Amino acid sequence: MFNNVSPAFRLALASVGGVLALKAVALLTRRRPRGAGLPAFVFAWPGVVPDCFCERRTPQIIDSGRFLGAWARMSLGAASVILLAVYAPHIPGEVLGFAGILALLLTVHLGIGDVLPWLLRWAGFGVPLLFDRPWAARSLGEFWGRRWNLAFVEMNQRLFLRPLHRHLGKSGARFAVFAVSGLLHEAALSFQAGGGWGLPLGYFLLQGALVAIEERFRIVNRAWTWFWLLAPAPWLFHWPFRRALILPFYRWLHALIAQNTLSSYLSYALYAAAIGHLLILIASFQAPSRLGWKEDIAKLTRFNQKIFWVYGLYILVCIVSFAAVTWRLHDEFVAGEPAVRCVAGFIAAFWTIRVLVDLFWYDHRDWPQGNAMITGHALLTSLFCTLATVYWFAALMR
Repeated sequence: MFNNVSPAFRLALASVGGVLALKAVALLTRRRPRGAGLPAFVFAWPGVVPDCFCERRTPQIIDSGRFLGAWARMSLGAASVILLAVYAPHIPGEVLGFAGILALLLTVHLGIGDVLPWLLRWAGFGVPLLFDRPWAARSLGEFWGRRWNLAFVEMNQRLFLRPLHRHLGKSGARFAVFAVSGLLHEAALSFQAGGGWGLPLGYFLLQGALVAIEERFRIVNRAWTWFWLLAPAPWLFHWPFRRALILPFYRWLHALIAQNTLSSYLSYALYAAAIGHLLILIASFQAPSRLGWKEDIAKLTRFNQKIFWVYGLYILVCIVSFAAVTWRLHDEFVAGEPAVRCVAGFIAAFWTIRVLVDLFWYDHRDWPQGNAMITGHALLTSLFCTLATVYWFAALMR
């Protein structure tokens, strides 16, 4: 029946369709969210338990360190996906398959999956974290039970662990839940690939046995944990899955990118960069009121006040000039004329230094508190990184 169905459709059917079906059951059997909670639960939350969306709470303050770290992982993962797609024809299939999965995990699980709960908490929904620094796990039990894909853990506990515990006891119920996880991954991975049956199930059965062993012998060791997570990973992300979905995805993305030339991408990027500088100006005009300059600058001597405003004006003129020069000399930038490439190098260095200052001199704890300031910090830094990339590309491309 499914032999002629594309792997991408199988993925949507097995993953998205399965989650939506479980959500439908939960909405029929539990208290139903109302107002904005219902679409937020159905379309924005990967979990299947709607309890956190039944009522709005006071918006929770975002943890700036964890949010910015997640944002950085999301951005790095997205950049990795694009780079792998660009060079896909030159990367061996085995390498591209595993590297492509890692890039997607970094983007979706450790990036978007860590950003999403904070945004929903900001919206007033008291959702739990989806991932709780899994790299810090010191045992397999800690990794699977308290740090990785906690919405999936919650689903397993509500639907399977509690009923099984009455019949199989603690150890038996836990091993059975690992078996259920294996079956669900068979549906999500082997089903869409049309092959590799039994390998994801074997991976999770092994994890269940290892959790029992480390509990019996009180093993708490990161090397143990990560060896047993990664060494059998080819069982979970088996070759039929990588061949049927991961490799075609990156080759499709490469073909999509290759439809235009590097010069055309540079042309679009330069226009966008000119507009990006104007967006920075909008943020800059808000700085005096949001950062309390009126109160703080008044504490300086009259001469230091003047120096401060001179520095600020110079930076403002530089940013306006970058936008104007980029727009006016757009064709020369694209053509790669030597003098304009030097200008591009200067602008690239300007924004690179700004990013390095943000990373190594500024401290996110020094920023004013508030969710708008934290998300603004993430967006501005992303824009600085993008501008640096565009101008380095213009400076170095021949």
